[in-house]
Amino acid sequence: MKPSQLSALEKRRIFLVLFAILLLFIGIIGKLFWIQIAATENYSSRGVNLLKNSVIQRQRALVLDSGRGEILDRNLKPLTGKMIKSLVVFPMSKEVRVDPQQVNQLVRILQTTKERWLAFSSQLKEPQVWSVTDTGKPVALSAGQEAQIQTLTLPNVKVTEMEDRYPTGMTARQLIGFIGQNPDRVMRLYGDDLEKGKLTLTSKIGGAGLEKTFDLFLRGIGETSISYFTDAGKRPLAGLDARMIAPDNTFYPVKLVITLDGSIQQRIEALMDSMQIRDGAVVVQEVKQGDIVAMASRPNYDPTQVDLASNNWSNYAVKATAPGSIFKTVVAAAALDEGVVDPKETFNCEGALGKYGFTCWLRAGHGPLTLEQGFAQSCNIVFAKVMQRLTASQLETYAHKLGVLNEVGWTGKTDTQLILHQLDAEESGQLFGAHTPHDDEGVLMQTAIGQRDVMMTPLQASNMIVTLLNGGKGYSPRVVQEIRYQTDRLMESYAPKLQQVEAGRVSAATSKTLLNWMREVVTDGTGKGLQDAKWKLAGKSGTAQMQNGKQEKVNQWFIGYGPVATPKYAVSVVVKNLNASDSNKSIPLFKGVMDILASSEGSSGR
Repeated sequence: MKPSQLSALEKRRIFLVLFAILLLFIGIIGKLFWIQIAATENYSSRGVNLLKNSVIQRQRALVLDSGRGEILDRNLKPLTGKMIKSLVVFPMSKEVRVDPQQVNQLVRILQTTKERWLAFSSQLKEPQVWSVTDTGKPVALSAGQEAQIQTLTLPNVKVTEMEDRYPTGMTARQLIGFIGQNPDRVMRLYGDDLEKGKLTLTSKIGGAGLEKTFDLFLRGIGETSISYFTDAGKRPLAGLDARMIAPDNTFYPVKLVITLDGSIQQRIEALMDSMQIRDGAVVVQEVKQGDIVAMASRPNYDPTQVDLASNNWSNYAVKATAPGSIFKTVVAAAALDEGVVDPKETFNCEGALGKYGFTCWLRAGHGPLTLEQGFAQSCNIVFAKVMQRLTASQLETYAHKLGVLNEVGWTGKTDTQLILHQLDAEESGQLFGAHTPHDDEGVLMQTAIGQRDVMMTPLQASNMIVTLLNGGKGYSPRVVQEIRYQTDRLMESYAPKLQQVEAGRVSAATSKTLLNWMREVVTDGTGKGLQDAKWKLAGKSGTAQMQNGKQEKVNQWFIGYGPVATPKYAVSVVVKNLNASDSNKSIPLFKGVMDILASSEGSSGR
């Protein structure tokens, strides 16, 4: 049939079919334009990044910066996230020719051997950073090394800036904590972000310390990575080469500004190491508002290679342990405020009480002592006899007043109404065990000298001194002051806050009396080893006996303040798990810490 012979109806049908095909082609072309040009980075309601996914099969990427926020000390000096120049090495096909002379030059620049270089580079399946063999930490390149490598034409290496999240020599490791993989926690806390593709089950999140308690803020908005595009034969694709992929947001990552003084912290940790403190902690607080200036814990650990079973990563400054005679401060406060002791009254110490097998540390006895003298000499017999005049309920009340039974670290609502505990895994103190009879006289006497079931954290101990120095008014110590955007605009702030204690406060008069008695500990009592310190000091000693299997171990404590005339700092130190025969380390450690603080103030205070 000729076209001219087609009916009008048939012509109309053919026209409609051709028009529909034309519309279909226009739709397909429009869709392709939308996918490839207009919506490559935010396609569909799920926000799929097509540009990223289109090359994922030929992309080899390495994370250079986690995108996590920095942690800065009070002087805005970074404690984490040091940026270094590093060498990124990409996997290459054996078909790709590499100039042997260029390789030899690179080996000399890196100050390594050709054997090690070839063993490293030839086995790569993904991009990796040239690192130290035993630790796996990236090798930081000098400016000279960077310049020399830039002159080479090796196709599989590139010098780039990389974050060293936990640099060698980093301080406050237990306080800062670490990041790691925790799929269960990711699902529990970040389910929405998981669904949106902002996180994967293998994403690293805060595992302990400030990294954990402030993870929601520190996580940032994405990683910075370097990508290298290859074909199926691992040959570089012309025009793509290595390129950086990073979030485009001037507000992130945030800055976590903490109350620590990095220089003081570093010097205290160096002191602990020089004294070979294997187990222990130091806490330094400002008297005004109770801010934490230093918080050190031993043993130390490597946050890049965390052994969860070792517990070295645990922050012993917020872990409860037996306090020994520093707890006598609580008993003395109760006796004074309750008026159960006459200041001029004497108690006779003959070295033993005569029942319960209760003895004084000075087996020959101290003779007649007032409560004031008994405090200075840390006489067990005096405090046992004083405890006979107090009830378990009264003792518990004053322990609460002085904050040694409660978690004392800053806790409260943030600007976003999130309940936040600044200190990770802080423990409460303890007075009596779950099945201990509170009304037993022998139990109460042991409790009065900080033994039996009594437990206290070093932070609670230093904060007790802060409370006394503020006339019985206790603070919740801060370790984080504020969070700032990368632009320095304020994001969140955490104001100093008073402790809310239902039991009330120790009186200002009793607080002043106890502080004066602490001075006598140094001038006439168990703290005489502090008399040649740079500042005039005051405090209270303590030794707690503990049973570790078949061995008897001791905790050595000293808590106090300085300088006496104008108190600036409250300090607690504990050296744990020593043999009973070991020489005292807590007093030299306390003295060393106070001398560091005196030097930082530039004044002798004497």
